[in-house]
Amino acid sequence: MKKVITIAAIMVAIGLIISPAMAFSPTAKPTLVAIDKKNKSVTFWGMVMAKKWEDYKMPLPQADANYDPDLWHLIISATQVNPEVPRVPMFASWATDVEISNALASLGAKAAKLDTRSWTDRMSKDSPYPDLKAQGTHATIYFTWKENGKDKTVEADDFLENSTGKKLDFVFLGKQHPSHCVACLYSCVGGRVSNAGLTVRDYIERGAVWKLKKGVLPDDGTPVLITIKLKG
Repeated sequence: MKKVITIAAIMVAIGLIISPAMAFSPTAKPTLVAIDKKNKSVTFWGMVMAKKWEDYKMPLPQADANYDPDLWHLIISATQVNPEVPRVPMFASWATDVEISNALASLGAKAAKLDTRSWTDRMSKDSPYPDLKAQGTHATIYFTWKENGKDKTVEADDFLENSTGKKLDFVFLGKQHPSHCVACLYSCVGGRVSNAGLTVRDYIERGAVWKLKKGVLPDDGTPVLITIKLKG
């Protein structure tokens, strides 16, 4: 718990001293999630943890049970980042998953129900549920930070590559499961936004492994603005 509180405190401190050029509009109502109705997007602060994600090794006995053959979290609420669980994302978000989910729903994001057995049956080779793909309003996720005095913005596909060659296909799920995950790299019911392109089966059986492209993301601890923009 002490580590979690420390991460959250660092993010708050960073947010207070960050360059005004990257801050939310001064005329907007103070909030952890900025809602842009015109562009159908939400923006919130986050912090890079990609190197920690890349280097993380699942502690026993979970690794022996094959519960985590490959890390799957793209974004998690900072208060829930905890390597002991394991909860090591590429980015920790200042806002909570509920705040972000509610903001997206206020813009009209719709989700189709994803059967929770897609996750609870993940170790069963005979169950059809881990093969289900998430469905909902499609979205793109952008990340912006300061680089050489200028704003640099990338999409998730710019710094991630999959062993199958598939690109990310994010869809809105909303809060269907008691998880604090904001964005997942697979069709996991725990993510408020999940990747419809890959299933939990792909995750468990290591049929589709994600890795970072070198030299794109800044160092761990770098503050970023994360924007989730709805399509259509």
